[in-house]
Amino acid sequence: MKNETSHNIEWEIISKYLSGEMSEEEKAAFKKLIDSNSEYAQIVAASEKDLGLIKDVMQIGEQYNADIAWSKVSRKIADKKSGKRISLNAKRVLQFAAMIIVVIGLGLLSNKVYNDYLSPYQTFISQAHESNKSIVLEDGSTVTLNGEAKLVYPRKFNANTRNVSLEGEAFFDIAKNPNKAFIITAKGAEIKVLGTSFNVIAKDDKVEVLVESGKVKFSEINNKESVILEKGDFAILKESLLSKSLMNDDNYLSWKTQKMVFRRMELKEVAKVIERTYHVQIQFESDEIAKEKINTTFDQESLSHVLNNICMSFNLTYEKKGQTILLKKGI
Repeated sequence: MKNETSHNIEWEIISKYLSGEMSEEEKAAFKKLIDSNSEYAQIVAASEKDLGLIKDVMQIGEQYNADIAWSKVSRKIADKKSGKRISLNAKRVLQFAAMIIVVIGLGLLSNKVYNDYLSPYQTFISQAHESNKSIVLEDGSTVTLNGEAKLVYPRKFNANTRNVSLEGEAFFDIAKNPNKAFIITAKGAEIKVLGTSFNVIAKDDKVEVLVESGKVKFSEINNKESVILEKGDFAILKESLLSKSLMNDDNYLSWKTQKMVFRRMELKEVAKVIERTYHVQIQFESDEIAKEKINTTFDQESLSHVLNNICMSFNLTYEKKGQTILLKKGI
């Protein structure tokens, strides 16, 4: 079990270690503490890294001959009316600037340490090209994020509820706890569960929920309108209006499952599924190609495998530049 020591970090001891002022006995005892406490180890590593950057800045300042540089500049600066030369201590100016840099650096360091280790909340973000980026929360629940999603959650849930907030798309597999509801806030919506799995999209001006197992209460926060969703149910909250239906899109969760099913589907619609699954952009050389229909299934295949199979079916080729793919007629 992880030791809960976040609010008992001994900064004086850490500072003494980083400054090299510890005796050999103190170093040995401190290293034992680091080995037995991963949180201390992370904080020390982060502090050493940021301190190294500050030292680099100071070394650059030491290599720079302030007196010579300033003497060259000051000779060119004179008050023409009085004939008096402007006299400033450049070395002091540079020392003051260096001090500001150090203060800012230490401020950023302390802010980073607070956000990474001491804040009661953590933020988990996926990049645009990422999908299936997962995290296991303190209660054992697993959250898998699609690209460009953001999850904010507490390091430790309180005694009564398990609250998180979401921007973007994520799949939740919630650990069952009949005595402690799991609550997700997403824009103007609230999703409340005790133990289930479901997908949430909170983008633009709407929130969507698809339930894969269990039961979910989906609510509009302002007017308290709500619907109960069970396996296969799908609901949308848009402009404060809730609507519920059954999901009939086989590929709604393809970004997570990497499984795509196409039943006599036009390639322009197939392209939308591939784009969402692999985070690419697909273009067509002509409308004729976009309207071709395909009947096939892909299950956890690579993007190149999917494209090669589609091209083989219609005598096409494709060009890939970065994240953009162009489908065109073969020779």
